[in-house]
Amino acid sequence: MSGSYLTKEQRDGFQKYKYASRDTSPLAVYLMHPFWNRAVKVFPMWLAPNVMTFVGWVLTVAIFLVLTFYDPFLVAAGSDDKSHEKYNIPQWIWIFIAIAHFVAHTLDGCDGKQARRTNSSSPLGELFDHGIDSMAIWLITVCAYSLFGQGPMSLTVWDYHWIMIVVLLGFYMAHWEKYITGVLFLPWAYDFSQLILLGIYLFVYIFGLEFLKFPLYKDIRLTHFFKWTTHLCFFCIFFPLSLRNIYKSKVEKTDRGLSLVEALKPGVPLFSCFALFTIWAYYSSSNILQINPRLFFTSFGIVFSNITCSLIVNTMSHQKCKVFNKMFIPLIIIDVALLVFRFNEVYVLAVYTFVIGCIHVDYGIGVVNEMCDMLKIRCFSLAPLN
Repeated sequence: MSGSYLTKEQRDGFQKYKYASRDTSPLAVYLMHPFWNRAVKVFPMWLAPNVMTFVGWVLTVAIFLVLTFYDPFLVAAGSDDKSHEKYNIPQWIWIFIAIAHFVAHTLDGCDGKQARRTNSSSPLGELFDHGIDSMAIWLITVCAYSLFGQGPMSLTVWDYHWIMIVVLLGFYMAHWEKYITGVLFLPWAYDFSQLILLGIYLFVYIFGLEFLKFPLYKDIRLTHFFKWTTHLCFFCIFFPLSLRNIYKSKVEKTDRGLSLVEALKPGVPLFSCFALFTIWAYYSSSNILQINPRLFFTSFGIVFSNITCSLIVNTMSHQKCKVFNKMFIPLIIIDVALLVFRFNEVYVLAVYTFVIGCIHVDYGIGVVNEMCDMLKIRCFSLAPLN
């Protein structure tokens, strides 16, 4: 690590920050929160909430790595090609994944309650939690793709690409909404999707992946239901609710008072990210989205997470959103090169993913360390600094 990761204005802004959130999801209010209120009592009082957040993320990464080992190209579930027969996900893996998924979701729901229980709430805890979530969201999505795979009886990689965009847009919208209103309205879809995914993992463990190929009507299968449900939930439920919250805050004058131009700024880096990766996939000489979708989505997810973390930092510190991300520079060069030349960019993607992964980790560690120094606390311990 080198240099300063937070400006003086950001550090000053964090000193004045007050957390404000609302969780109006009926599932969260009547089921999940009562469960988490009981579950958090299992954890010892000396356990730092950030440890719970981090362990939950590690479990999500573990699921991703296990499925990457058995199904690196997302072909185990959906393809009938005999050349893909070597990619087979053992049945017992799904019960491990179900347990890890449930524990990770529970830890994510309990970490904030543990912070209040131990009187250790701080801006660092919120930043750490939501920063980790920005990585977990795309990891969970790619893991779900291994349930369905790509093939004639399932979905195409382009279907998965658009699903990824919708899922990431849904997550980002919550923080974009907070940038405008000053309040984090927790997405309704999150807990619903986590419980549904848990149920699917358990069903697949019992009945096998063939269960998901069951035709609902003619050639319409459960995989298609997954695709259209994802899109409909965002455009018919989440997006209208988000617009309603923004409109209500404007009418009641409880928002941050941003101009229209300033309020729209967070969309610039997000849609630039979507556009740059879509252009790469569309003009790829080697059909990169088809031959290595997992690596492509990993690269996509890392850039998205970096953009989201930047927005979270600027929102919490009451600073203006940045409209350009340095990770775009290689993407722009790659896209221009693909429009002019034809070359196999598989190794380019691998190098790019590794480099931005290192940059993002460095950024995350740097911001956390500076926050710890500023607030005089430890990230993974409740013990006071000497």
